[in-house]
Amino acid sequence: MRLTRATEYAFRSLRFLASRTEERWHSIQEIADAEDMPIQFLAKVMQHLTQAGLVHSACGKTGGYRLGKPPAAIHMADVLLAMEGPLSINQCLLFPEECRFFRNKSCRSHKVWEELQAAMVGVLRKYTIADITPAPETRPVTKRRTRAAATA
Repeated sequence: MRLTRATEYAFRSLRFLASRTEERWHSIQEIADAEDMPIQFLAKVMQHLTQAGLVHSACGKTGGYRLGKPPAAIHMADVLLAMEGPLSINQCLLFPEECRFFRNKSCRSHKVWEELQAAMVGVLRKYTIADITPAPETRPVTKRRTRAAATA
């Protein structure tokens, strides 16, 4: 299984928004530039995130995007669901009524797929955007040189 580029961009966008300490709207251009993403593709990603309530959007000159919930309240599973829909590692788990082996109770691998899918969802529910967001950068405090110190 491989995440789509749209889902990767969703995680990166949310991480970007979560890492900002200032309370303001961030333009799509700002997000795209900071995360090196094509703006047209990012616009579609942000629509999905907005529809899911993970981000809020505002139109206009001072509009843009900001998180719809605190970073610790956005689970990675929520992002995947917003972008990809329900997680299912195979058709059998997504539509068990269509699987003739499952219906006949003769599928010996069904339980393995269920356990694998539950483990994946469990990991994604365990972590939040806060967990994958780097701490805000802080500049080291340096002593300011005075004129007397500079000439000494």
